[in-house]
Amino acid sequence: LAMHWGNEHTQSFLALKTALLSEPVLKSPKFDGTPFIITSDGSKDRFRAVLMQRVTTTLPSGKTVVCSH
Repeated sequence: LAMHWGNEHTQSFLALKTALLSEPVLKSPKFDGTPFIITSDGSKDRFRAVLMQRVTTTLPSGKTVVCSH
């Protein structure tokens, strides 16, 4: 199976990279008593874990958004 990497693939990769490195994806942890959430997964080959916190934000429209970072 041959693979061809073109300009559209590069643009998609760069857009994904920007999205993954932009807020609200990455945020500094809050050490104000906000609980941390640890999610883990493992198999015979790998183990991974994610340390998160839930953040509640009120938008200018009045809607409340809860995100995990």
